[in-house]
Amino acid sequence: MIESLILILAAFLTSMLSAIIGMGGGITLLGIMAIIIPEGYMVVALHGIIQLVSNVTRTVVYRTHLHRPIFKQFTVGAIPGLFFAVVIILGLMKWMGVSLASEIKIDFLKPLIGVYILWFLFLRKKGKPIPEKAFLWMGGLSGLVTVFIGAAGPLIAPFFLNKELTKENVIATKAACQSVGHLGKMPIFIFLFGVNYMAEWTVLLPLVLAVYFGTNLGKRMLGLLPEATFKLLFKIVLTFISVRLILFGIIQ
Repeated sequence: MIESLILILAAFLTSMLSAIIGMGGGITLLGIMAIIIPEGYMVVALHGIIQLVSNVTRTVVYRTHLHRPIFKQFTVGAIPGLFFAVVIILGLMKWMGVSLASEIKIDFLKPLIGVYILWFLFLRKKGKPIPEKAFLWMGGLSGLVTVFIGAAGPLIAPFFLNKELTKENVIATKAACQSVGHLGKMPIFIFLFGVNYMAEWTVLLPLVLAVYFGTNLGKRMLGLLPEATFKLLFKIVLTFISVRLILFGIIQ
């Protein structure tokens, strides 16, 4: 009972965080769920449903601010990325001689993503703006890694800092892009990992409701946040997440 209440509260607060600064909520919720739910693959599977609702809700409430060209490029790239993830999983299943992908554990991607974020934010040579076609490649990479680590938001987030986008543009477009990955990995977990989402409805329903109300409350608070403060917080949270990903890899 206590664990369920912790998850509901975490889902509410983290969705509100994502609605205010565009990120941080998904990966924070993932970490909390990983402590409470023992099976790593189930954490990623359930987290995907919760984040799908959270991201779709953010997309809807900020729909007039969606940057469609970026979303289109990202979606076109995400489809082959998800397909490549399936190929890798099937290859690993055959190589390890297992019948379900739930018996495979992959964690090495997390610290690599953390290093990438720090490089992109602080070491990469600044100059040319990020072209929209870059989101095509980001979509492919995101579609691949979201299956293995659950939260690919920090991977694509730095690109939004290098575009002439308002805070509402960032939140709406990033949420829409992430929705593609979360939706696309559902059949992967159903057919390759043996996840029965319907059987988990008692866990998912209260969490889905929590992220819905958290997102709507977060939108109201965003209006009080100045543009410059939003971008600063976005960068700070992204840096914190990258360090956490690196430390997670070292400790594990």
